[in-house]
Amino acid sequence: MQKISCKYCDTSLRIRKFTPGFEYSCPQCDGVVYRSGASNPVVVTLSLSTLILFFWMTTSTLLTVTVLDSKSYSVIDTIVILSEHDFPLSTAILLITVIIIPVLMILLINFIIFSKKLGFSKKITEKAISFYDGIKEWNMTEVYLVGVLISMIKLDELTQLSTNVGLWINFIYIIMFYITVTFFNPHDIANTIDIKQKDDNSLFKSCLYLGLAMIFIIPSNVLPIMPSFKFGVEYPNTIWGGIVELWHAKDYFVAFVIFFTSICIPLFKIVTVIIMILMAKYGVLKNLRKTMTIFYRFTDGWGKYSMLDVFVVVIIAAFIQYDQLVRVEAGTAIMPFTLVVFFTMMASKSFDVRLIWEKK
Repeated sequence: MQKISCKYCDTSLRIRKFTPGFEYSCPQCDGVVYRSGASNPVVVTLSLSTLILFFWMTTSTLLTVTVLDSKSYSVIDTIVILSEHDFPLSTAILLITVIIIPVLMILLINFIIFSKKLGFSKKITEKAISFYDGIKEWNMTEVYLVGVLISMIKLDELTQLSTNVGLWINFIYIIMFYITVTFFNPHDIANTIDIKQKDDNSLFKSCLYLGLAMIFIIPSNVLPIMPSFKFGVEYPNTIWGGIVELWHAKDYFVAFVIFFTSICIPLFKIVTVIIMILMAKYGVLKNLRKTMTIFYRFTDGWGKYSMLDVFVVVIIAAFIQYDQLVRVEAGTAIMPFTLVVFFTMMASKSFDVRLIWEKK
């Protein structure tokens, strides 16, 4: 019999034996308490297949854009073009979240599985697991692919656009990657339970990150995020201006997606964390604990999709570079908007949800 506590409400459960592939839920808050992974041979096969697809995905061309001439671009080409046109922040975001973190995750999966056979101590394995859990939240491969799909709509209006085999390889890679990550539970290997220790400074950290996020909200929405230049004339576009333009162009679905991910999710996250801080600090709205916990899980899980607008801008800016004829740039709003997303994610992840369930 093994005792395990819910990481959301601290409810204790006793489980006789974990069943592979089975998900254990908390009876009080409905949160997932533990999800057993697949067998090691299955995970290793999936991860190595995903790694092969990764190298194929990064070098295969996604799209071909034709304005004066035809140019085909892969993920690597996009990063190179951004660095050549002096977009350091955009280059770093794409490189870290789409290239470095996914590769590290795949390598760490295999290291954790084979660490004991390779002679590494349990302490090193546990550190590797902790690092894997930490970077997993910042993988944004699927957000990038959604950004590519939305960018295609805009690019099709500006250029002659055609898809290449790399786009379908990206789809297969992302499916394989998420099957691998879903099937792998590192805590099965080390026989540990992923329960975060209570942080006495949780409320302070969440308030600090929320304050920093609010500082950058105004500049991120006022400054241009995707200025375009046609025949030497600049057309600045803010986040809201881009949404309005898409709506007027009858791209209703894209306008809604950008509005939801760029404006609604950050605001939902800020409001959710503020309410939960008040609940933890002053004991208000205790009857809404379960509802707020469910809403917290939703906003925390979808928080990274706020980066969608950044990826759309980055992709279009990389593809449309024809000097004085027509070009698109990553605007000055990219940095404050990225910081808003980062700080709201940190505010959410720093908050210990168990605080609202404590009896006072």
